Amino acid sequence: MRILIAEDEKNIREGLAEFLIDCGYQIYQAEDGQQGLEIFKKEKIDLALLDIKMPHMTGIELLKEIRKTSDIPVLFLTAYNDEDYKLQAFSALVDGYIEKPFSLRLVKVRIEALIKKHYKNKDLFQYKNVEVDFESYKAFLDGKEVDMNAKEFEILHFLLENKDRVLTRDQILDNVWKDSDDIPYDRVIDVYIKELRKKLKLDCIVTIRNVGYKLELK
Repeated sequence: MRILIAEDEKNIREGLAEFLIDCGYQIYQAEDGQQGLEIFKKEKIDLALLDIKMPHMTGIELLKEIRKTSDIPVLFLTAYNDEDYKLQAFSALVDGYIEKPFSLRLVKVRIEALIKKHYKNKDLFQYKNVEVDFESYKAFLDGKEVDMNAKEFEILHFLLENKDRVLTRDQILDNVWKDSDDIPYDRVIDVYIKELRKKLKLDCIVTIRNVGYKLELK
């Protein structure tokens, strides 16, 4: 999950970024609104945290630019408990705001709630710095797209559907190749698992000796 933090106060921006990186998010930092817009246009941002008062372009102006092309969740970080600012923010379709000074734990909870609300109906897998979109058959590692074939997506999806359950090679074959007359030898699953681990750095796919595999999300 890629998060943009646009905040002109360095201590706040860097402290928040460090905390969210430790939480497993991929963070992009901008010290003003214009830089935030440039990052948004260049990167595939999933959620944004914007300060309202920033040089070159305010948070509200940046949000208006974001809303021209995207409906990603956006939270404002503000020290201004002013009704006019809030009305402008909600008119620009902000998803909420957090008043400074704020608790890092509160920010984490608000982010998790927005992600759950916004992405709940999307067939996504997110783990550490990996994101897989099963609808578009696209996978990203550290924000960069990874070349994967259809069977690799389907095996990972089946593991995810049965997370924390041990699946035999035959079970994986029967599910992933159920519409095929040409079912491969069961050991081909080992090759696909090896490629998934290699391409996406997935240490969450665990080998159960003499049985099969399971996806173990801690």
